[in-house]
Amino acid sequence: MLKYIIILVSTVGICLAANWINNGNFEQPLNIGWTTQVGTPTTSDIIDRQVNYEPDPDYEVQVKKYDATHAKLSQVVNVTTINSLQFTFKANMYAFEYNTATSYWSAAAVCLRYLDQNNNLLGETRITHKSPHCPWTNSSTLNIIDVTSPNTWVTYNFDINQVLINLPGVNPQNIRKIQIAILDTTDGC
Repeated sequence: MLKYIIILVSTVGICLAANWINNGNFEQPLNIGWTTQVGTPTTSDIIDRQVNYEPDPDYEVQVKKYDATHAKLSQVVNVTTINSLQFTFKANMYAFEYNTATSYWSAAAVCLRYLDQNNNLLGETRITHKSPHCPWTNSSTLNIIDVTSPNTWVTYNFDINQVLINLPGVNPQNIRKIQIAILDTTDGC
């Protein structure tokens, strides 16, 4: 039984005085600024950019994974301060379980992964739409923000300092980098 998730994103930005994300509007090919990763690839997996995912003339990116493991589009941004740092993106997320009587699950997420100077993970914020059996839960270093309007284009805007309030296990003074990841994952069948 296939499980799948779809995440479509039109823009991603971390801003202080200027946008620090390279190719955050996906107007250039994805190998400009972004890294792709697909665990256990299938012919149905998709990481691409097109102009027809949202009803506007600009490019959007799609990350779609069938069956087990994940597909991810990501980049790491060096940050000198998190004071007044804003994270903005527009996304359409969808996660689906074909058979809710089983324990298989899927999730679509835009992740902010807070890293120290040596790329060690300090904590993470996930804006997500997840299927009913998804095991993701909040902890002192993981904050899950559930999407309230799945399968709809929504613009999200977060002040990084405000989001970090929900991560008491993360010392904001240790954050030197932020990885932005557009992630879909499933445990498959």
